[in-house]
Amino acid sequence: MPATIFGWRSGVVIFVFSAALMFSACSVPGGGRVIGGQLVQISELPIYPGATLVDPDASQIIGPLFNDAQRQAPPFIGLGIEVDKAYHIFQVPQATTFAAIKVFYADKLQSAGWREDGGMKVLLTQLNATNPNLQGGIWVRVDQSLLLALATDPRTGNQELMLSLATH
Repeated sequence: MPATIFGWRSGVVIFVFSAALMFSACSVPGGGRVIGGQLVQISELPIYPGATLVDPDASQIIGPLFNDAQRQAPPFIGLGIEVDKAYHIFQVPQATTFAAIKVFYADKLQSAGWREDGGMKVLLTQLNATNPNLQGGIWVRVDQSLLLALATDPRTGNQELMLSLATH
């Protein structure tokens, strides 16, 4: 159960993170769409150096927090917009920081036409400050949103990174 691993305050943070995930999956990117480029598949996204793909069912950190939300049927949000979701979970080295992940992905994503979602950046910056064990950021491009989430098990120091891609 997330609350026992991360504490009761983290339960609130996880709830808000999940809400942010669903919001990003079900909304048009804040600040307007980024025009140009083709839609990408989850397999086309860069992989953080040293990261190892983990089966979502074998995930001990991210899986219990997000697998249920990721496996829900794609929502139909009106105006003819249907959302398809795909995600990968990676184990990353224990010394990995979210700041390092953000720098790596900012470089790779910006050169491919992605930008950090301004509205979600404000919310997630506040959430990231309240819980060092669950950090996240949302990027947008064309009709897609990408959630990066790094979770740390405070007991073991093990870390997992989730890339969650929503296509609108």
